[in-house]
Order: sequence, then structure tokens, then C-alpha cells
Amino acid sequence: MTAAFLRNAPPRTSSSIPAFCAAAAIGATVVGLFGYSLGATPEERWLLAARYTARLAFPIFVLVFVASSWNRLWPSRVSRFLVQRRRALGLAFATAHTIHLAALMTRNVVAGERPDAVTLLVGGGAYLVMFAMALTSNDAALRLLGRNWLRLHKVGIYWLWFVFTVSYAKRTFGDHAEFAPLFGLALAALALRIVARRARRPQRVGATSLVSVEG
Repeated sequence: MTAAFLRNAPPRTSSSIPAFCAAAAIGATVVGLFGYSLGATPEERWLLAARYTARLAFPIFVLVFVASSWNRLWPSRVSRFLVQRRRALGLAFATAHTIHLAALMTRNVVAGERPDAVTLLVGGGAYLVMFAMALTSNDAALRLLGRNWLRLHKVGIYWLWFVFTVSYAKRTFGDHAEFAPLFGLALAALALRIVARRARRPQRVGATSLVSVEG
């Protein structure tokens, strides 16, 4: 089963990983510093740093989330480029989102706040699954875990999508209407995957990298 699973996996471009992760780290650092510079108090500075780094990480996540669906519905050079580099994009997302986590944790320390139980369970769980996905985004883990690899990455990608979507929905319907485009993007990304899944002909499932599984 594992051998067939690997044979049906799309091509991977591992050489892109260092460049993508470095670009994500630099980008997240730059936007984090920019957000930090806009704050009037230490707490606000770190809050804005966390928000800006999340805004950088989220579009990267969306690209990985929809890459295969986009390629299935409207194949193009861009869509094929994304599909071939989902592993690199997924690890770039994990890199940027880890910097976001550092800013968010620093903000909580500065504010003297502790996340509630629900936030720790749902949000903290999303980070744990993200790190698990990042650590298993390699061929050795794919061979070792087989179908369990597929389950981990499938559950993980939807867990991350859920956390992003709920977070942006709460802000959109609260006092921060500026988050509406991000909430809309999250819903549109899910809709694209649903349409692509329904249009897909029966086929054996292949998988490649962090947050790259369809369905």
C-alpha cells in the first residue's frame, strides 16, 4: 500500500524549501517590525506585530490549501508551479506562523494574560498539529506513516483552516470590519476545494507535503 501511495504522489521540488522558508522568515520579521512600530504601548506593539505576521502567513496557507483544487479546475503555469511546490509553501507557512506565535506569546506575557482553556485547546492544538505536519513533511515520514500520514495532514489542514476562519469571523462580526476580506477569502478557499472535489473523477489519492492534501 505504501509503495503504491508513493508512486501516485505528484512531483516534489525540495530544492525550493530553503529559499521559501528564508523568504517567509524575512517577510514575517519585516511585517512584524512594521506592526510593532505602529503601536503606542508595548502591549499594542506586540499585538500589532502578531496581527501583521498572521496576515502574511494566512495567504501562504491559502495558496497551499487551494493549489491542487485550482490546478484541477483551471490548470495553468501558476497552478502547476504551486502544486509542485506545496511542500516548500507549506513549510514557508509554518515558518511565518511560528514567528506569529512568538509575537502573540510575547504580547500575552507583556499584557499579563493567559489564554483560556478553549483557546489553548483549539488554537494551541492547531499549532501542535502544524508542527507535526512540518516535521513529517519529508519522504521518510511519508514512507514510515503511510496512510496515517494522509490522515494527519488532512485533519491538520482543516483544523488550521477552521482556526483562521473562526478568528477572522469573530473580528469581522465584532468591531473590526477590516477583517471581512480575510474571512471571505477563507470561505472562498473552502468553496473552491468543495467544487474541485465534486468535479474530481475517481482516482487514487496522492500526497506530498505539509497541508497539501485534498478532500
